[in-house]
Amino acid sequence: MSYETRYIFSALPRTQRGAPLVLGGDPKGNNFLYTNGNSVIIRNINNPAIADIYTEHSCAVNVAKYSPSGFYIASGDQSGKVRIWDTVNKEHILKNEFHPIGGPIKDIAWSPDSQRMIVVGEGRERFGHVFMADTGTSVGEISGQSKPINSCDFKPSRPFRLITGSEDNTIAIFEGPPFKFKMTKQEHSRFVQAVRYSPTGNLFASAGFDGKVFIYDGNTSDLVGEVGSPAHQGGVYGVAWKPDGTQILTASGDKTCKLWDVETRTLITEFHMGSTVDDQQVSCLWQGDHLLSVSLSGFINYLNVNDPTKPLRIVKVSC
Repeated sequence: MSYETRYIFSALPRTQRGAPLVLGGDPKGNNFLYTNGNSVIIRNINNPAIADIYTEHSCAVNVAKYSPSGFYIASGDQSGKVRIWDTVNKEHILKNEFHPIGGPIKDIAWSPDSQRMIVVGEGRERFGHVFMADTGTSVGEISGQSKPINSCDFKPSRPFRLITGSEDNTIAIFEGPPFKFKMTKQEHSRFVQAVRYSPTGNLFASAGFDGKVFIYDGNTSDLVGEVGSPAHQGGVYGVAWKPDGTQILTASGDKTCKLWDVETRTLITEFHMGSTVDDQQVSCLWQGDHLLSVSLSGFINYLNVNDPTKPLRIVKVSC
């Protein structure tokens, strides 16, 4: 008698007050990723009842990201290990395992050619590392910031750039490869929680615990302007770009998500997510036509641009 898996009942994201949750998006637009305990959970974005779970980490996983090719996922855990594994086969065959930093990994970003990778976090010797995904060979040095790094991103177009956002309230810019520290930006007055390049790489956005969101030129790193004044009344945990780069979505501890016009940096829509502590918004993702946010409760909200008073769908329990 043979057995086969009929259904996978997946957990909601594990959230932590005061800490951003990083969502990963499938470049093909079909799935999104998050973590809970030792597991990476892959859910179908159109039907979140369809899910898959990767369980090969030996300790809590903090972040997982698809490669731009869509063939691999990199996941980073509390010990500082990164596992790169296959998305095509059901067994999710391990391609590589590296130990780039000696502490919890908080964010991962791939280069647009899927060859290089940056990981950042709370390492003892360093707060980040950039290396080749095939060999683990170093392709630069992440330096210039004095406290743990919460967020990172790879410029999706040439010339390659890296950005990192740190708990020392700064954004660091790196040029390469090999990647070398170029400058820091000091517009934020509290922890920088998220940094993300636009889909073309001509701009990048930063979001911080000071409730502020800034837009910068992707090539020169010059400040273009501030979004809102400030964008939120609480800390901003996440920022996500519309695929055409004209709008951004922000998620905040003030229990709202907001949609902004990038060119004018003005508010388009505000989503009020509730009134309790559990309604704080700790992450967001813009995947194709879907706008997702995650509440502190772990609920996954599908935002409705046409009716901001009510989400299209809320995933509240394991489907």
